[in-house]
This record gives sequence, C-alpha cells and structure tokens, in this order.
Amino acid sequence: MPSLNSSIYCCALIIATPLVAEAFSTVDGSATTNTASGKTNKQQRVATVALAAVGLSSLNDDDDDTSDGSNNLFRGSLNSRQRRQTYQMHHSSSRDDFALRMQSEQSSWRDEDNLDDDNDDQNDEDLITATDSSSNNTRRKFLSTMLATTTTAALTTATTTTTANAYEQAYPIELTSTPYGIPETSSNSLTKLQQERLSNKKAKVAQTQNELTNDPLGLQQMLDNPKMFGLTVSGATMWGLALWLVTGSRSNPLVTPVANVLFNEKEEEWLQDRNDGYFGDLPLSLMIILSALFVWLGVLLDRVVYFLAEGDAAVSLQLAGVSVIGGAVWEVGRLAAKEKAPTRVEYERDVLLYQEFDEFALKRLIVGQGSCHRSDVISAFRRYNPKYRRADSEQYPLADIEIERILRQWNRQFGSGSEMSSAGFFSGITVDGAADAFAPR
Repeated sequence: MPSLNSSIYCCALIIATPLVAEAFSTVDGSATTNTASGKTNKQQRVATVALAAVGLSSLNDDDDDTSDGSNNLFRGSLNSRQRRQTYQMHHSSSRDDFALRMQSEQSSWRDEDNLDDDNDDQNDEDLITATDSSSNNTRRKFLSTMLATTTTAALTTATTTTTANAYEQAYPIELTSTPYGIPETSSNSLTKLQQERLSNKKAKVAQTQNELTNDPLGLQQMLDNPKMFGLTVSGATMWGLALWLVTGSRSNPLVTPVANVLFNEKEEEWLQDRNDGYFGDLPLSLMIILSALFVWLGVLLDRVVYFLAEGDAAVSLQLAGVSVIGGAVWEVGRLAAKEKAPTRVEYERDVLLYQEFDEFALKRLIVGQGSCHRSDVISAFRRYNPKYRRADSEQYPLADIEIERILRQWNRQFGSGSEMSSAGFFSGITVDGAADAFAPR
C-alpha cells in the first residue's frame, strides 16, 4: 500500500475505533431512556459504515498496487539499448578506426555484462513483487474477515435491546419532605404529618387523663378489651413479685406487723421468734394473705407506671419484668452474705460455738508471737472438742469454713487484730503444742 493510502487507512482506524468502543460499551446502572438506546443504535450503524469504508478503501488500494505497471520485464533491456546507441554516436565522431573498433568491442562486452546484471536485478524485482502480492492477498483476507465480523456484531447488537433503568442511583444533597420539582400537597406535606402526630399524642394524653379520673384501676377497660385485661393482670402480678423480692421476701418489714394483727403471739411460737428478732417460718394462711396484699400493691404500682407511660401497658409490663430480675439477684446476694436473720436454733448454736472456741483459745492459742496456718487452728479445735472431731457428724455437724469464720472474728476482737493472708496464715498468734496431748509429734 502506498504511503498516502497508509496514512488514510490509519486515520480511518483512529476515527472508527472510538465509535466502535462507544457503540458496543454496556449501559451502566444510571438513568437510561429510549432516546439513549436510539443514540446507541445510531452510533453502532455509524461505526459499521466507518469500518466498511476502511475495509473497501484498503481493498481498492491493494487492487491499485497489484495493477501497477511498474513491474516491466523489459525495463532493463531498454536501458541497455539506449546506452549502446549513446556509445555508438559518441564513437562515430572519432577518426581513429582502430580505437573506434576496440572501443565498440569493449562497449559490446560492457553491454553484455550490463544486460546480465539487469537480468539479475529483474529477477530480484520479480521475487519482491511476488512477495508483495502474497502480503497483499493476506491483508485483503484479514480485512475481509474483520469487515464481516464487525458487520455481524453490529447487526446482532442492533437487534438486541438493553433493559433501561428508570430510577436514578443517586441521592440528593439535601433531604426534603417532597421530591425536587414536585409541589407540596396535603398528601405529602411534612408539616401536616407533624401536626397529625402531635394531635394524636395530645388525644392520647387526654384519654389517659380521662381514664385516671373515671377508671383509675382500669377495671372497665379490662372488661371491654381482653388484650388490656391480660396486660394489666400480668403487669400487676410482676410488680407485686418485684416488690416481694426487693423488700426481702419472708424477711420484709410488712410480715411481722401483719402477723401481729392476724395471729396471737402467745399461741404462735414462730410469731414470738419474729418479735424477738429471729427468723420464723410463715404458715400457709399468712403466705396467701401476703400474696394478695402484694398483688394489690402491684396493681397500684402498675397503674402509676401506666399513666406515666401515657397509657402504654406494654411499657409497664416490661419495666415490671426487669424489676423482678433485679429483685431476684438482690435476694440471692443477701442469702450469700448471710444478711438474713437466723432462727432461734441457729442463733443459740452460734452462741455455743463462740463460747467453746473462746474456751479453746484461752488454753491452746498464744497471742503476740509467731504465726500459724488456719488448718493448724482448725485441727487443734477439733482435737480439743471431740464432738466436732468429724465435720460430717449427724448430731454435731461443723464445717471447716464455720471454724475459720469464728477464728477470724475472735482474732479481730481478742487476738493480734490482723487479717488472714491469702495463703491462710495468721500473724501474731500460734498454737501451743505443748498443751495439746494429742498433737502429732
């Protein structure tokens, strides 16, 4: 292909390539309309025509190159004949015949050599021409294939329709009550919506105040609405249980006054223990009365929370459940810390243990020197009091932790006053082994 046609061919490819890329690019998720689809089909047709023009131009250029008349087999012969005529005209003017003949002979030899050289050059040119012809044929085949493929792809894409996305995947910079460009009406007015919510809230508050005035316990509401009946009863029960646990269950301060009103102290031993400050088991009849009392208190507390929550019974029930969990945890903590009042039997046993340990300490413990481990004191106390020799005795059960508790209290009051270390040692007191006849030697 000549240089001019090569330039035209490159320019056509440069122009056609962006058209092809833009025509066959997929449509993204942005807003796409039917007009955009029509533009895409038009661009595809333009790209197809451009590629077809490029292909035809290249084919015509190849035909022009093939039909060029520069490949003349007798070009070398014509040049040799002209040179020979020039030599003859030049030597005809010479007067020296011998020199002329010699020069003519040399010129003929030279022409023969030049003819041979021209024939060799002509053979090389024929080989180059054949190679160029083969390259042109290959290029024509490639361009024809590319042209057919491009045309097929353009037709296929033109017949295939792409689904348009009618919604913009973009968000406005500022959120408003109505979309941009749409006037505010009664159906989409944010001000009207706020006014409706405010009016509903005011109506609910007025209804709650009306209930507080006409039906403070919610009896009429429970009869009219079964759902409210379940919520009210559940809330009152949960609030009553929460009050029972928080106030100390059977040790709460309401048990003894109510028992004194309903029962005779001289006839009930447990009531005497209660009045003396000890813990006493409650009879079933008193438990039923106390349950009814706390349920009534739960109803009052439930109604208070109900009105504070602006008539929402579900909120009252949820708060009651949380209060029950907190009260149960508090009650378990009191039991673990032994904050409950002991019974009369437990109190008398503790007093006896303190007296027996005090007697043991006066005879077996030395205050003000050395140190000892808690296990040494516990073993010495069990040897001193044979009835506590076994920790799991049925008649006199006594665990090591109880002896350790008594030892800590005695050491704070009568001993060195120091606390037990993390390893279990007491400083400032020691066990007198010489006074213990049964101590290991």
